[in-house]
Amino acid sequence: MPNFPIIDTHLHIWDFDRLDYSAFKGHALFGRSYQIEDYQRDCESLEIEAMVFLECYADFSATNGQYIEEVKYVEESAKRDPRIRGIVPMAPLEWGRRAESILEEMYDNHPSVKGIRRIVEFDDNPRELTLSSNFIEGVNTLEKFGYHFEINVNHTQMDIVREFVKRIPNVPMILDHCGKPGIAEGEIKQYKEDVAELSKHPNLWIKLSDLPVEADHENWTYDDVKPYIDATIEAFGFDRIIYAGDYPICLQATTLTRWVEVLDRALAGSSDEELRKFYRNNANKFYRLGL
Repeated sequence: MPNFPIIDTHLHIWDFDRLDYSAFKGHALFGRSYQIEDYQRDCESLEIEAMVFLECYADFSATNGQYIEEVKYVEESAKRDPRIRGIVPMAPLEWGRRAESILEEMYDNHPSVKGIRRIVEFDDNPRELTLSSNFIEGVNTLEKFGYHFEINVNHTQMDIVREFVKRIPNVPMILDHCGKPGIAEGEIKQYKEDVAELSKHPNLWIKLSDLPVEADHENWTYDDVKPYIDATIEAFGFDRIIYAGDYPICLQATTLTRWVEVLDRALAGSSDEELRKFYRNNANKFYRLGL
């Protein structure tokens, strides 16, 4: 384990009594509420200095969503654990500039909001959405508020991301979960090509997380994920790479502590400065946590 407190940049908590989450209903693992106390328990020996909450795909439609309600729920949870220092909700960026009213409400009334995420992976037509003029306009509008954008896709959609990032020149962006590489399919060659190309965009960072979930959930090994960790660091270096746990999604394949143990092993030989950037300092800088 790191010999200093770390920042977890990808925490999910949700409450079925507060919000609607159709994507999780009936799921064997996720079909119940996960509160901040569950995370506290499952951190075990991990020393966490701060956390950033990421939106949980609460139900939305073409005309409305639970965007502000989710922010308020997390703010209340932060009263029980003030280590929640940042919130990254969803917002209807596909509305283009019409999304400004919701962004303004977040900016004016909810200072913990740091950026916006959209899980385009699950959209009916990810390419059509991501590359549409309205969506690109909406993402570029984030610059006005000092917000960043988080990209969530899987490895079959990385060609879309390659095109998308060319159209977002100024907004800081981060690719969640390394773009969910095809580890179970053995797609290391594709992954190396994707991250090498994406790393050319200086406003794009990458979140090293969830690799076991993209492998065989029951039987993955260190050797399965190590090449993807190496390729990520080779492409982005230690200046634009950030640690994340992705609780409780990670529980499909690993625990928070086991994931850190894997990373510690993979990063053995890295300098103290590099480890502090990866586990803490880069997160503090990117998410503007003020720690």
